[in-house]
Amino acid sequence: MSDAGEFEFVRFLRTMMPQDGGDIVRSVGDDCFAARSFGEDLMVSTIDTFVEGIHFKREYATYEQTGRRCMAASVSDIAAMAGTPVYSLVSLSLPADFIFDDAVGMFVGLQNTAQMYGCPVVGGETTSTNGPATVTVTVIGRVDPDRMVSRSGAKEGDSIYVSGHLGDAMAGLLAFENGDDDFEALKDSFLFPEALVSLATALTNSYTVTSMIDVSDGVAADIGNICNESSCGAVLYEDKLPLSDDLLQLWSKYGKDRKNGKTAADFALSGGEDFELLFTSDDSSMPEKFELAGCGITRIGEITAQPEGITLHRADDTVEQITSKGYEHFKI
Repeated sequence: MSDAGEFEFVRFLRTMMPQDGGDIVRSVGDDCFAARSFGEDLMVSTIDTFVEGIHFKREYATYEQTGRRCMAASVSDIAAMAGTPVYSLVSLSLPADFIFDDAVGMFVGLQNTAQMYGCPVVGGETTSTNGPATVTVTVIGRVDPDRMVSRSGAKEGDSIYVSGHLGDAMAGLLAFENGDDDFEALKDSFLFPEALVSLATALTNSYTVTSMIDVSDGVAADIGNICNESSCGAVLYEDKLPLSDDLLQLWSKYGKDRKNGKTAADFALSGGEDFELLFTSDDSSMPEKFELAGCGITRIGEITAQPEGITLHRADDTVEQITSKGYEHFKI
């Protein structure tokens, strides 16, 4: 990167970005991206920052794979509000000794994934840093105001549902950390999360969804976010949590070093970055388990009154307060 310089890098990036025209009034090349309004739709936007050594490591993934993962994780926030991603912006802070081809690969992963979700990278910023490589992604989306789902609509009596399997991403990371040559499906869950835009659209088309969030910090933390915003409590059932066979096998292999009385379910509840959809509904037509838009969906609990807090009903009929808050930045 020190040989090529910022401008040569940006010149390459411009070849992969859409040109002015249609709704795009001004794309890359100016201080701001400009687009025609979304009419009656609301604009929804999100921004995420990913730091090398914290969110991604070169030992586990190529930089192109990292770019894919960062973009999908960011688009997932748009899906969590039942929005449709439209555009994205990327800021890259890279050390001067960062390899040019790696920087290009990272942007290729970012742009290809963004285009797959219909939100091409239309601009951003590049800068040098003395610290680790940092990727900041902004995604701009649109949503019909009558269809938008927030974290604040859950109410007592609503059912709690989650898509897919819980804990697979962190199980994949655990496999990487142990240098395990197996568990490829779990590793892929960590490396290649999917933003469930189509599922969110299908859900809001077919059922009443009262609140929703994507599982980025772990179900224990994310159901807490819904409860905080909705002024309610929740109960989850251990035997209803959708755990994959691969996770159970990995926990059997490595969990002994981490158990301290914890189960695979505890690991899954506290593990983040699955980017599944966690949502509530008062729709009596919604089954306990079903498939929609190619995704399995499972009822895992219900919303309760706020003073009851968040509890986990164990398979042995004991009841525990959920205290795990998932990953929290700046906490040592």
